[in-house]
Amino acid sequence: MERGDGRRAREAALRADRTAALARRGATAREAAPVEAHLICACGPERFGLPLADVARVVPMRSCTPVPGAPPAILGLVALSGRIVSVVGLARALGRPDADRVEGGHLVVLRTAATPTALAVDRVLGLAHLAEAAAAEGGFGGEAVSRYAAADPGPSGLGDFVVIDLPQLLRRTLP
Repeated sequence: MERGDGRRAREAALRADRTAALARRGATAREAAPVEAHLICACGPERFGLPLADVARVVPMRSCTPVPGAPPAILGLVALSGRIVSVVGLARALGRPDADRVEGGHLVVLRTAATPTALAVDRVLGLAHLAEAAAAEGGFGGEAVSRYAAADPGPSGLGDFVVIDLPQLLRRTLP
């Protein structure tokens, strides 16, 4: 019987050690800096990160109805779910090359814009996570680019991207 008691005691000790290790791992995760998710989009060869909290949904690009006299960054209007939505070309709004290529791309519908707005991008690549403190650093004055960032290394392989300050971009673009 002693052999069985020794085995049970060893199993109990192993379970206790495993429980303690899991508890330490959970404490480490809670102490780590909170992360902010970004939707990574491509416009030509460049990658841009949009705060995921500001994104309502992503839909395939569709043809826009032009708006006479609109700023060049506004590609036009589309109807989405019974609402008229302004479509802003992200590359055009940032003054980037290849600003006219949007066929086959995506519309990133924004949740936080004052007027219903979607950003036209060449394609949506995936999600990346940044520490909140790092995401809030710096800024480039009146520019819509808030910082440069490197995506977490891993299977996504998204690489470096530019974080966009959406309120600043929309203030500069929409009348």
